[in-house]
Amino acid sequence: MRKTVRLVILLLVVAVIYFGYSAWIDSVAIYNIGAVQLGSGTNWNKTLDELLAVAGITNSAQIDALLQAAGSSLTAKDILVATPISVIAEGTESGKAFLTSSAFTLGGATNVEFIKILINAANDKVGADTYVLKGFMAANSLLKTLLDPFKMILVGGVFAMFVPLTKQLLFGTVIGMKSYMKNRQSNVLYNYQKTISFTEGLQAKLAEGNFDAVKADYAAYSGLAFKPEFLNIMMDEICSVLIKEGDVTVFAEAAGVVTESIKEMYEKERRRSINGRGDELFFDLKRGYEYCATGSKYSIAYHKALQDKADNNLGWKIYSLEIFKFNFFLVAMFVPAVIISAFVGGLINGLVSNLTGDVRTLAVAATFFVSWVILTIIAHSLMIFRNEQYKNIKNILVKPAIIFYSLYVLTFITISAGIVGVSKVNIVAPGSSSQIWVWFSAVAYLVLSTSLIFYVIATLVDSFKQHKTLSKKLLVDGIILPMIAWTIATVSNFMALYGPDGHSLQSIFSAINGVTLVGFWIYLSISSFLINNLISPNMARELRKAVEADALKNAKAKKSTKSTKAAK
Repeated sequence: MRKTVRLVILLLVVAVIYFGYSAWIDSVAIYNIGAVQLGSGTNWNKTLDELLAVAGITNSAQIDALLQAAGSSLTAKDILVATPISVIAEGTESGKAFLTSSAFTLGGATNVEFIKILINAANDKVGADTYVLKGFMAANSLLKTLLDPFKMILVGGVFAMFVPLTKQLLFGTVIGMKSYMKNRQSNVLYNYQKTISFTEGLQAKLAEGNFDAVKADYAAYSGLAFKPEFLNIMMDEICSVLIKEGDVTVFAEAAGVVTESIKEMYEKERRRSINGRGDELFFDLKRGYEYCATGSKYSIAYHKALQDKADNNLGWKIYSLEIFKFNFFLVAMFVPAVIISAFVGGLINGLVSNLTGDVRTLAVAATFFVSWVILTIIAHSLMIFRNEQYKNIKNILVKPAIIFYSLYVLTFITISAGIVGVSKVNIVAPGSSSQIWVWFSAVAYLVLSTSLIFYVIATLVDSFKQHKTLSKKLLVDGIILPMIAWTIATVSNFMALYGPDGHSLQSIFSAINGVTLVGFWIYLSISSFLINNLISPNMARELRKAVEADALKNAKAKKSTKSTKAAK
């Protein structure tokens, strides 16, 4: 799950690079005055007319004087269609003539040297920096032609990541269910029996502690056609133990549970084949979900079998698996959340009518998202705590439930705060292209800060799903540091939005926000590589001692097993 979060961040980076580059090269990088691009037709003609009027240029003689004073080699003949003393605008009285953009050639109206000189003349009349020529290239320049193709390379990178990530996040379970339905007949005819025979044989070898035989079975596992997800999980964990040359007997009981689960699935499918229809509501969907989902009841049964006793670790493990169903409840609760938030939002808006724009946006967003997540939490928790399987262990489920649900509430509050920053830029307004980096910064905060909380959730899920405890490294890298980064980023974001007025203070808070978020994800991307590859001599000695101790322990265990068999 943490890998998925990292992929989302990588996708964001690539998408920001593409969309930012595209928007930048097509708008901000083009010569413009007040977001009106040089040579952009009617809008540019109006801007040029305004500059001429403000500078007081009414005839070609004044243009020659202006160019000569600026030390330019240009003359009025170079940029005008003709060189009249003045150009009389239609509807004006004689003596009040002025020069208009229609008197300029296409090259003259977009001549950068002339425009810069004209801007300086206009600013001398109305004040410095009133008119500023931004950008560094013309829309029809060779540089623009050379840079344009890079957009296609970047968009290819975006879609190359977007398609598989979307399949993994949104359609992974659906694709697995579809595959199960497609192969249903062959599974019932012979694939189920082959898999049951395999797991029964594996269970016997695991119980005996026959390391080489288990290794041989693992090598043959890829030849099976029917491999439900809970069986894949067990085989992956057995592989990890085989690599470490550990004790494989710990999987014996769990392998028996897996075998019984497959037999149960087979019996249900066999009855359906005989009767012509399933004997449960949504039979096909349930069987497909049990086959491909990490959080299915058979996966949970397998993990419970691995647990020595019903302690807090079991509660965390169960919730780490059940939390995968949270997304299904999010989809189911969307419409009720819209209805409730519309009612509550209207009530708040009626009671408090003096809210400022940003506060109002935050209130509306928070009303919807908080309502959505609370409804989902209620539905998900009822599903778990009313489950007969957990009837006797409800007390160990309370703590992980509170932690997981609190993190989801923080996630949706963070999304609400991020939407405020995004909504501050009116992306459909004329000239809004100049706010491109402001808008992308807000989007980056929304995704990166939300991903921090998701990363904490993913750390808990991955850790307790695969292990019995949370290691110190995961505790620091996966929980403590992300929460510190989230706290700093959230506080600085709120201070930038609602804190003391003043451009310098808001810039400082925004900088703290950006440096914290970007810095954490850069650290996270390189920390694992450094930790795994930078090994001191002392650490190397400790690792060798650990390997030797494990080898001695395994040798003693094998010797004890052989002695027991000989005594029998």
